[in-house]
Amino acid sequence: MFMKINKVIRKYRKEQNLTQEQIANYLGVTAPAVNKWENGISYPDITLLAPLARFLKTDTDTLLSFHDELTDMEINNIVREISTEITTHGYQASFEKVSNLIKEYPNCDKLILFTAQILNAYLTMQDMENHERYKKQIMAWFETVAFGTEIELADMATASLCQSYIANGDYEESQKLLDNIPPMGFDKRIMQANLYSSQEKYDEAYEIHEKILYQNVNGIISSLMQIIQLMCKQKEYDNAMIYAKASRVVAENFDLGQYIAGSSELMIALEMKNKDESLRLLEDMVTDINKMYCIKNSKLYQHMKFKEECGFSEIKNMINKSLEKDKQLDFIRQEPEFLRIMSKLSVEE
Repeated sequence: MFMKINKVIRKYRKEQNLTQEQIANYLGVTAPAVNKWENGISYPDITLLAPLARFLKTDTDTLLSFHDELTDMEINNIVREISTEITTHGYQASFEKVSNLIKEYPNCDKLILFTAQILNAYLTMQDMENHERYKKQIMAWFETVAFGTEIELADMATASLCQSYIANGDYEESQKLLDNIPPMGFDKRIMQANLYSSQEKYDEAYEIHEKILYQNVNGIISSLMQIIQLMCKQKEYDNAMIYAKASRVVAENFDLGQYIAGSSELMIALEMKNKDESLRLLEDMVTDINKMYCIKNSKLYQHMKFKEECGFSEIKNMINKSLEKDKQLDFIRQEPEFLRIMSKLSVEE
């Protein structure tokens, strides 16, 4: 029961902007004692739990993590619900719902990370009141997970933090975070697949290798787009197009769909303010958007398991909002052809 109290104390202390010394003074203990609590070396005496909970503005149930853990399925359902509710009930209501859920399950790093990522994605696409307040809390949630004990989730949270710092021009903070990430080690998934194969559990082995393949292919696309972005900044459009063509080949050969296949070329066309080419590419991408999940029917990923409900309508809505806000599209925004293309995204499935 007590194994996670250290994370709860640290989380609520930071939320209240308290120091370890302030907690120590309030409870009549030493600051090193509080430090040991937060590092899981020792635990508060049972007589201190109630006053500690009051000082941290929580309750002893939360302090002791009496709430049951959430399953992956429950977390996935929550994430889908939040994504839908943002468009139906508004950002503020959804933000408050997430805040309450995190208070209820303060030790569930996966819930904190995934809900924070959804809120952050919508926040970057919209101009709204209290933007800075929302951003500050989202960053705090990312930090909670980044310094947690679940390595994979911590790395994902660190990446989100770094990206936010870079976007805000806080390069020094981003570098500090990157320096804290350990070098990539051995991928145990390969050994797991070999173990499955030795046991003649071939479907399980196939699934692991297909997931690695899908992850690596998306990594290649991401790297190519980063290179293209750099070349566009230097106006090296001919060289950028070489990489864009390679990106299209990868996307098409590995069944990622035309929306992904055309993204790199669209980036270049928008940078060059090429109206006809931008509209042509946008038309192809939006027309093919319904096939974004064509990997479900691909022979390359036939052993991977996919949810029946992939949240397609929410993703389509996010793409729609992104296109509406993208300033790079301003030079074609009033074109009748652009308005016609955008109307396709507005049609209900």
